[in-house]
Amino acid sequence: MSLDRLENILLNNNLEESYNLLTKREKNIINLYYLEGYKDKEIAIFYDLTRQAINYIRKKGINKLKIF
Repeated sequence: MSLDRLENILLNNNLEESYNLLTKREKNIINLYYLEGYKDKEIAIFYDLTRQAINYIRKKGINKLKIF
């Protein structure tokens, strides 16, 4: 799956405004976690961050999506 697929899912669910609030990193992490099935630990290795940092970024992005 790709970032384009994530964008299409969000647009089809009327989340376009909140999707545009996400940073590129938030979009990528949400895509990797929810659509690609990677775990926070695996994503953390890719981004050279801690698992906790990835979890925080992902949850921050999800909260942005909940605004609208």
